Amino acid sequence: MLRRLPHLTIIIPASLCLMWGGLLWSRALLSLSMVVFIASSLLSESLSEKLSRMRSSPFHLSMALLFLIPFASGLWSEDLRYWVKVMQDKTPLLLIPFCAGSLTAIPPATRRHLVRLALVMLCLSMAMALGRYLWNAETVSEAYLKAKVMRVDMGSDHIRYAWMLAAVEAWLLHVLLEDGRRLDGWERKAGWVVVASIAAFLHLLASKTGLLALYICLGMAALYHRRRPAMRWAVLAMAVLPWLAWLSLPTFRNRLRFILWDFQHYSRGGYTEGLSDTPRMLSLEAAEDLIQASPWLGTGFGDLRGAMSDWYFQHAAFMKPYEHLLPSNETVLHATAAGIPLGIAFLAASLLPLLQKAHRLSYGCMAFHAIAFLGMQYEVGLETQYGVFIYTVMGCWGHMALAAQTPILPSQT
Repeated sequence: MLRRLPHLTIIIPASLCLMWGGLLWSRALLSLSMVVFIASSLLSESLSEKLSRMRSSPFHLSMALLFLIPFASGLWSEDLRYWVKVMQDKTPLLLIPFCAGSLTAIPPATRRHLVRLALVMLCLSMAMALGRYLWNAETVSEAYLKAKVMRVDMGSDHIRYAWMLAAVEAWLLHVLLEDGRRLDGWERKAGWVVVASIAAFLHLLASKTGLLALYICLGMAALYHRRRPAMRWAVLAMAVLPWLAWLSLPTFRNRLRFILWDFQHYSRGGYTEGLSDTPRMLSLEAAEDLIQASPWLGTGFGDLRGAMSDWYFQHAAFMKPYEHLLPSNETVLHATAAGIPLGIAFLAASLLPLLQKAHRLSYGCMAFHAIAFLGMQYEVGLETQYGVFIYTVMGCWGHMALAAQTPILPSQT
């Protein structure tokens, strides 16, 4: 349990709050507050307690493996400077599991306030993005026909932003559907308002990965709670929401038109600078060639970006440097950088949380990991600081609550 040292019981919750604010608005604040959180949490328990919890949690062990795979590839990476940069972003995959005990050891009243504050900041972030869109709605909507999207927080990383929103949606639906009796009446109503707001905003943002994740959340909620009469309305909402979004949201409508045009354009062999699907498909072609050249060890994570750029210059010289993407699939990326055996190890580690019986009984855990796994088959979610934070901190919060048999949002008493 968390040692009741005053400075730790204050610093850990404060650092969590600052981490969430940093995630939304300041990468520097996110880095600094994460360092403070890790350092404080490491002082809160003995090493034996941390190792015991680590060994007992398949999710924590899988995260450590996700760190060790790129770490090991440093042995055969020539560009150690870039490898160090990669490992800096991935370090929380190793350290956050050691700190997870401090998440549920925080006093229940404090945890409740942290969740409330996080949701308030998230709603403020969505409101700011909505305000920027409404200020110039026509121009922004037209930009959706040219592979652009509205500006959001998190450094305007709309892909990871949409992933974060969907992850919040999953955990919030878990609270409302499985622990709703612990909430006050006004909290339940506010929670459903936030759920509806996230769903509406994801349709307005119209990120492909975000919409896929949202419908995974809703579909799994309807499946897990299918015996509830209200779930019939949830299924109806899933059918009606795309139609309503098409009628009422120009961004959603234009995004679908662009996706269809982009697919047809690429399938005919066309290329236009700035589009999204062509660079993704070419990144997988590049990965295939690099894997064939070095199937057992790969390029090494330190040399992956350089090897990809060399391939683009040789086989796709018409592309601009900013279009030189890493392999647009985490499993393929790890096989390219670390070899096929370690690529398979990555796939096993990312699937492991979905295969645990205790996790399968929890809608929140299954929805969170289904979103993460399917998203990683289309994007490189763990190659950015934002993605690592979402997977580690948000994942560990829910998993520790499940392991301790305490609610994500505890009662006030």
